[in-house]
Amino acid sequence: MTLQLVEPKDEIESVSWSEIKTFQRCPKQHDYKYLQRLVPKKKSRPLFLGSWIHAALQTLYTDGDWKIGSKIFEDEWDKLFDEEKLALRTRGRQVSKPLPDIVKQIMQSYIWYNRHTAWKVIAVEQEFLVPTPLIIEGKVQWLKGIIDLIVEDEDGAWWVIDHKTAGNIPEPTSFHAMDPQLMLYPWAAEQAWKWDIRGIIYNYVKSKPPTVPQINKDGSLSKRKVVTDYPTLYRFLKREGYDPLDFKHLLGPLSKRSPFLRQYRYPREAVVTKEILLDALSVTKHIRTDKRRSRTITRECATMCSYHELCRAELNGMDTTMMRKTMFTPKESSSVGDRPDSDYDDYEEPTD
Repeated sequence: MTLQLVEPKDEIESVSWSEIKTFQRCPKQHDYKYLQRLVPKKKSRPLFLGSWIHAALQTLYTDGDWKIGSKIFEDEWDKLFDEEKLALRTRGRQVSKPLPDIVKQIMQSYIWYNRHTAWKVIAVEQEFLVPTPLIIEGKVQWLKGIIDLIVEDEDGAWWVIDHKTAGNIPEPTSFHAMDPQLMLYPWAAEQAWKWDIRGIIYNYVKSKPPTVPQINKDGSLSKRKVVTDYPTLYRFLKREGYDPLDFKHLLGPLSKRSPFLRQYRYPREAVVTKEILLDALSVTKHIRTDKRRSRTITRECATMCSYHELCRAELNGMDTTMMRKTMFTPKESSSVGDRPDSDYDDYEEPTD
């Protein structure tokens, strides 16, 4: 289902939630990304892998086939040099399996664990563009974005789904797990299409794939603890010639819940929506009116910001002309949103 995007007739100023979060994190990073529109040439593993999984989830819900979205990134992966592939496979001192294999394993497990989920898909990757109460120099400020998924659950309630990939999935009681800012998305859907959205479902997918036990020299399985899931362990046991029925104590709990997937539901609350909207409008005002983009320097700069080297060089008064040419490419303007997470006794055999 594709919904009509509300387009204003006159020239407008719009802001996305991604842009707002970037400005909150570091105004200088916002300058590089949204004003100078610099796109890093070097691929970041978390961003590349997260975007890959996101594309696979998108076509899973639009076409029923995750491989369609994955193919785009597989083609991109095949074009990389071996050194670039190795860099993307490296996490600290460890080298993972090739990324196509990781995505395949993650998606197979995702499908298996969600095979009984009774979601009726309403819209996928739905763009929105809605006016806010904020007016700056006579221009209404519009909020733009892309909703990953809108579904109707088994009770007939409509939910906004936000896919999140993460190295570690936070507990539901963690404040950052909720990401309350996304409560603006149900509000935006109501403004755009007059829908009554119940709330947000945060669809967490762990980007680190499940592992399997080691086989000892005598043919037995190592008792060293591994973090795995039902489909991965089941396939491993079958492939190595073990009888899965001998491992009920391991497969049983894993058949009911995966350590790599979580879905947190947060009903929409008017007071939260109001507070988040006011915060968003306050930041938007700074984005439009602040003349200087100051740096927020923290110990995460080197690991979490793609503009770290450029920022540091400019801070020290260096000529960054060559750095800009070799490390970044300019990005064209975007019209709307920018993309910057069974009963074990049956022993169902997981299928691809």
